[in-house]
Amino acid sequence: MGVVAPVSAIADVLALWGMDGWLTPPLAPVVAASAVVSGRALTVQLAHDTSGPGLSPIYDVLSSDLRDRVVVIAGARPVPGAVFGEILAGAARQQGAVGVLVDGWVRDRDDMTAIGLPVLAAGERVVGPNGSAHLLSVGEMVAVDGVAVDDGDVIVIDPSGCVRIPAARADAVLDAAARYAAAEVLVAEALAAGEPLAAAYRHKRAMLAELAELAQLASDRDGRG
Repeated sequence: MGVVAPVSAIADVLALWGMDGWLTPPLAPVVAASAVVSGRALTVQLAHDTSGPGLSPIYDVLSSDLRDRVVVIAGARPVPGAVFGEILAGAARQQGAVGVLVDGWVRDRDDMTAIGLPVLAAGERVVGPNGSAHLLSVGEMVAVDGVAVDDGDVIVIDPSGCVRIPAARADAVLDAAARYAAAEVLVAEALAAGEPLAAAYRHKRAMLAELAELAQLASDRDGRG
């Protein structure tokens, strides 16, 4: 995908274009990415219940080809214990996953850090789910704090957090975010050269105007059917 823009720039472009997608918060790095990484979402829906298939079906998911995939585990926040840890992180890394998002609790931070796979979650718990978490579906649309994530959507992770881009808009959003980030660099360079912010901000102001124009053109095009 050639992603070079940070998560913050992508989130700003999504917001400027009337979309959602930023997933931090609620998800925060437990094992932070060392650089910007991206992949296609593989969606997993869990549920909190006293009966069901448990989490053993996820072993099949994490034994499949996960190259270019970010595993997105939704529905786990009601579960009182961790649904992801060292063993599952090792399995995901073995199969080529580039990251894991857990809308719930994880554990084994130090061991997962040694594995090196970026893992973001709602928080940490030392206890496991003890039979109270069950896999409901794989590859269907899920929600993370109200943000819909469809299987195949683009997930971008950097040291600060993560964001979802609808697959159909990924190229346009990533291109705009790269140019948006470049404009922010120009502002920082102008400030370092001694320009006051009122003058240095011209770079970002011009980019904001360009993005607004692109959004209007897209709206006009959609309005024409």
